[in-house]
Amino acid sequence: MSYKIIAVLGASTAQGFWDETGAGWFGRLATKISAEHPFQYGFCNCSVDGDSVADSFHRLNAEVISREPDILIIETGSNDLTRSPDKDSPAALSGYFSTEYWHRLLECAKKNIPNVIVLDVRPRRNDTASFTGGWSNAVMYKPNSDIAEYNKLLEDVCKKHDVPFIRRFDKWIARDLSKLHHDNSHPNGAGHQLIADEVYEELIKLGVI
Repeated sequence: MSYKIIAVLGASTAQGFWDETGAGWFGRLATKISAEHPFQYGFCNCSVDGDSVADSFHRLNAEVISREPDILIIETGSNDLTRSPDKDSPAALSGYFSTEYWHRLLECAKKNIPNVIVLDVRPRRNDTASFTGGWSNAVMYKPNSDIAEYNKLLEDVCKKHDVPFIRRFDKWIARDLSKLHHDNSHPNGAGHQLIADEVYEELIKLGVI
């Protein structure tokens, strides 16, 4: 029986921030897969809080490929959209810059990893500003309209590289996010569990587990 590695590349949500158990959705996914397929999969979380798609590209080359994963799940992009110090400020990364890095990221990932899957960026609970302990305690905005537009861009890039793109935005924005979010952007334990369940279902549909 072959042993396969599943890796995730992303930022704070993929890293598991604000899950009361500390497992995060990827840890919960690992538990679920291991229960159904014991001793068949290993798991590697290469996500880092605050990463943009540019950071994820460099992390792919520095940390992910050397681990030789069979399946790579990518959940990044939210930090590209940060507007600070006001809602009319430019996004942290321009659409052009993000697109270029997504092309590089997917081209490199597909050359080295058998199965690459991209998750869209989930909506925020609302469009009000968020305060952060980083970035000199700056006020940050990430409008859902920006996220929706970013997801369209991302879907187009995935199509060009023949990479499965998992849409969640519409389903999530229709839910009561006050029950699934710790704050405006990050899921709580219930939110992390829902993401784990959704990703598990998609992996089954794609036939990669």
